[in-house]
Amino acid sequence: MDPIIAVIPARAGSERVKHKNTRPFADIPGGLLELKLNQLKGVKEVEKVIVSSNDPAILDYTAAFGRNVDSRFVALERPDELGRSSTPMSEYIKYSATLSEEGVQLMTHVTHPFVTATVFSDLIEAWRRAEAEGHDSLVTVTKLHKFIWDENGPYNYDNTVEKWPRSQDIKPLFEINHAAYLMPFARMRAVGDRIGTNPCLHELPERVTMDIDWEEQFHLLEDIALAKVQRGDSLL
Repeated sequence: MDPIIAVIPARAGSERVKHKNTRPFADIPGGLLELKLNQLKGVKEVEKVIVSSNDPAILDYTAAFGRNVDSRFVALERPDELGRSSTPMSEYIKYSATLSEEGVQLMTHVTHPFVTATVFSDLIEAWRRAEAEGHDSLVTVTKLHKFIWDENGPYNYDNTVEKWPRSQDIKPLFEINHAAYLMPFARMRAVGDRIGTNPCLHELPERVTMDIDWEEQFHLLEDIALAKVQRGDSLL
C-alpha cells in the first residue's frame, strides 16, 4: 500500500485570530498545533507528518517535537511567497503536491481540534476502500439537510409541492468542511488540485468538523474542549 504522508499547512500571520496556531488552547500550552501533533502521533498508519510553515515558532515547535517525541514529524519551511494572506490556496496546493514523489497526501489543519487519531485512522481506511472502488481522492464533507435559499427562493426543495417539507426529506447538499483531504501526490500534480475528478465525499458529523475561523469560534471551541476533558473525553 502507498504510504500516507500527512501535510499540515500552518502559515504565519493569522489576521482574524491572532496567533491561533500556537496560543494556549484548553489548557494546552502549545495550543492547536500541539494538540494536532499529538492527535497525529496516535495514527500508526501515517508514515510521515510534514508541518509546512513560514512561522518560526511553528517550525521550532515541530522540529523539537520531531527530535524529542516522534521522529516522523518534520518541520518544513514554506517559501514566503506561499505564506502570505494574499496567496491563493490553489498555489499552495500545487506546491504541496511536490512534497513527495510517491504516496498519498493527507492534508489536514490544526484549526479542527476534534479530528482525533481515531477519526484519522477511520479516514485512511475509508480512503483505501474508496481507492479500490476507483475514486482518485477523498474529501470530508458535512451533509446539510437544511432549508437553503438563494435570491430566487428555495434552492434545494420545491415549496410549490410542500411549503415546509420535513428537513430529512430535503435533497441533501454537501459542505466541504476542510477536516481532511486524501489524494495521491502524483494525482494531485496531474490535476493541480487536492480534489480529483472522481472524489469520494466522506461524511463526518458536525461535532467532529467544527473549526476555528474567528476569535469567537476560538473561545467557543475552547469551552467545548474543556467540557469534553472535564467529563473524561480525550481530545486525542
